[in-house]
Amino acid sequence: MSGRHRGARRHTGAGMAWRQFAADPWVSVGLALLVAVVSVLLTAVPRALQDVNDRQLAQDVGGLSALQRDVTGRWSTTVEVPAPPGVDPWVPFEEGAAKVRAGQPEPLRSLLQEAQMYARATTAVEHVPDEDSGYYGAEVAVHADPHLAEHVEIVDGTLPGPWGGPEADASGEAGAEGGRVVGPDGAPGEGDAGDGVPVVVLEEAAEELLWEVGDRVGPLVVAGTYRPLEPDDPRWQHVDNGVRMGVLFDPNRGQAALVTAFVDPGSRGYLGQPTAVRHELWFPVDPDAASGTGVDVGLVRRQLTGMLAQQHTLVESGDPALGPIEADQTPAFATELTDTLDQVVRQQRATSSLLAVVAAGPLGVALAVVGLAARLVVQRRRPSVALVLARGASPRQLHRLAVVEGLAVGVPAAVLGHVLARVLLPGGAGWQEWLVTAAVAAAPAVALAASVDDASLLQTRRDLSRRSSSRWRWVVEAAVVALAGLATWRLLDRGSRGDDPGTSGVDLLAAATPVLLALAACVVALRLYPVPLAALTRVLRGRRSLTPFLGAARALRDPAGGLVPTLAVVLGTTIALVSAVLLTTVTRGAEAAAWQANGAAVRVNGPVLTDELVGQLAGLDGVAAVARVADVGTTQELFVDGERTPLRILVADPALEQVLGAGSPAPGPPPQLYADEGAIPLVTGGDAPAQVGPATLGGADGQVEVVGHLAELPGVQTPGSWALMDADRWAELGRRLPTARSALVSTTEGADPGAVADAVQDLVGTGVVTTVQEELDSFTSAPVTTGLTRAFVGATVLTGLLTVLAVVVVQLMGTAARSRLLAVLRTLGLRPGQTRALAAWELGPVLATSLVVGAVLGLVVPWVLVRAVDLTGLTGGRSQPPLAVDPLVVGAVLAAVALTVLTAVTVSAWLAGRTNLAQALRVGEDS
Repeated sequence: MSGRHRGARRHTGAGMAWRQFAADPWVSVGLALLVAVVSVLLTAVPRALQDVNDRQLAQDVGGLSALQRDVTGRWSTTVEVPAPPGVDPWVPFEEGAAKVRAGQPEPLRSLLQEAQMYARATTAVEHVPDEDSGYYGAEVAVHADPHLAEHVEIVDGTLPGPWGGPEADASGEAGAEGGRVVGPDGAPGEGDAGDGVPVVVLEEAAEELLWEVGDRVGPLVVAGTYRPLEPDDPRWQHVDNGVRMGVLFDPNRGQAALVTAFVDPGSRGYLGQPTAVRHELWFPVDPDAASGTGVDVGLVRRQLTGMLAQQHTLVESGDPALGPIEADQTPAFATELTDTLDQVVRQQRATSSLLAVVAAGPLGVALAVVGLAARLVVQRRRPSVALVLARGASPRQLHRLAVVEGLAVGVPAAVLGHVLARVLLPGGAGWQEWLVTAAVAAAPAVALAASVDDASLLQTRRDLSRRSSSRWRWVVEAAVVALAGLATWRLLDRGSRGDDPGTSGVDLLAAATPVLLALAACVVALRLYPVPLAALTRVLRGRRSLTPFLGAARALRDPAGGLVPTLAVVLGTTIALVSAVLLTTVTRGAEAAAWQANGAAVRVNGPVLTDELVGQLAGLDGVAAVARVADVGTTQELFVDGERTPLRILVADPALEQVLGAGSPAPGPPPQLYADEGAIPLVTGGDAPAQVGPATLGGADGQVEVVGHLAELPGVQTPGSWALMDADRWAELGRRLPTARSALVSTTEGADPGAVADAVQDLVGTGVVTTVQEELDSFTSAPVTTGLTRAFVGATVLTGLLTVLAVVVVQLMGTAARSRLLAVLRTLGLRPGQTRALAAWELGPVLATSLVVGAVLGLVVPWVLVRAVDLTGLTGGRSQPPLAVDPLVVGAVLAAVALTVLTAVTVSAWLAGRTNLAQALRVGEDS
């Protein structure tokens, strides 16, 4: 074979593609990097969202007490006789509970742990302890716990033995005396019960009440004392006073002890005669089980609702473990976990929707730059491609080469980006994310194949006409604007139509509307900027300086911009402002919710707040005022304009005016509530009608007047319908003031609320003291807050970088035509500074217009989202937070965006000013 033929063999498509790549590799490498960025974004964002949701779910569920989060069932029965010998009465209950759990669908079944249970006598044993104990009385609650021996350590004596009552025979199961204390080997233990029911009590309670093994406590006898093996075990939260003895304070009599005593588990609470008992069974919910598993909270919420709505029979009547007349054992299950799950669902819905909105910015710009970079690759190879076409290559061959090159660039980059995202954010993920990566990998191939159509020997001048060459431009633009308007209308009107946006996942309408608005804004920007630019051109035409006129004329006739840089600047400005405004709105909403929940800088709940204690609280350093709020405990009838409203009356100290006055962040009652003369004022709230005017209060002499209405009273748990009244005016009606257990404490200026709370806690002892700052710290450290903040900041920074890249790529695409023009002008005497100014004029007008349009859109989009997306899941409040616009923050963001755009224009102008006169003129002659 001749050398000529051997040389021809090397001119294959693959060889030509490789030579083109090797001659100018940097644009293709840049395209690969862009593909990798898009792949990282599309893989990492869903993973990051899932990670935030999992951690927030675990935190919210873990923040609940076991009593709140566990699924608990209660039912009452009467135990007539203890279980027959050899029969464990708890086995049927445990088997029934296991069937209930096994009958639940996943993932609810995995969240519910194995059931635990106990029985408690409904009537407590009253006892008067030794006078030397210092307690005037003791109330003993009798429990039967089938697994008590696994969770306690016997300190003195033994566990209680079987109790059969005086009717049992004397064979040893229960002697004629009525009961025995049984040791571990079944032999009689210390402290034989005699005719008492043997029980085991907490070591602390026995020491405080001066009880010893063998002592009688009413019908009970102390068989032993115990100490919990794990006092922090959540199961003890279900057993009142099981870990520590309770104390009830009476201001007139002193202290009374609250004690829990455990009888033999086989008795189920039987105390020698038919005994009314209340059973409690609960399925523990492990917070760790809700972490890192990708739990669908909405699905769990629906499954849990279904479980609570069903009737579950644990043991049917007639079972050997039950008495002859005991009916089916059917508990009524309940849990406060449903409210938390509702909150988490709202939070996840809002987080997903907001994250989709901000992620659309960098993603949209990145995809646009990918398409632009593909056009730049083909444009820089235009001479070679045109030559190949002239020598007989078919367009199909060129398309095939473009697709192969696009896949060679896109597939490795997309896979690399996907793997990088998985390394940064490990965790379980479905195979669906690989479909997204495959679509990203194919994007360069599609873009390059579409860009090949522009490569030919025919060169046209776009500056000869300002009309668009496409007849469909007006149709597309009108469709985009119409869709944006329709989506906005549907989103804002959704509440009045009663449409349900869904319970989980991304709110597609809320996520798509800002994108459509951004596209419509691009249409407006591209249509608006030629109007002032044409007027400016006419003004500059008569000036002596060439650069401004020539720059304005070129920007008008042959703009280097178009959709991509306009979209980049509009999206960049919009995302930056949306992120700033929404963060401000959510943060201020959380602050308002924290003040609304706590009511004041410090709140006290729990102890009886006597006048003496309130005086001591008011005397603490840093305390400005203390106001008690109490429920009178009965329902009253309020008549306003002949309309009758049953409601509860709340009375508050006059100091409430200082705590919730004009300077308080929490909205309080109107000042008319504290009037000392005239009709007795009151403020209605909750579900009570929002009516004002003269009124009468059932059973009270004298005229009252409704002076206002509040949806809720800050810092106070209110019933459905309520009315608030000054405590002094309530006393004027001849009514007794109720015992108050809640108080709001305001602090002086400059005082540390944390230090004040510590002093209050030391004074009240067992009460619960909370501060607003604790609520705010919890909000700030929450996974959803930190996750959204990082997402907003990251999206803003990434969009800004991509905006600069888009502007630079656009300028590079016009390098050839610009170089020829600038070479001629430089030959005629144009200075280098004027050259850079002309390059800046190409993009300056459209980018300035885009910046203004993006700024307006950046304020409109948050306004729309606040009215369409439920943000209460993020703020923790009951009402939607209002839009919060901080002028300083908005100004700083706009300045940063303007600086970014200015940097992009400066860099592109500097690159454009580096014109090689000889090269440009030689290319012009060859053309």
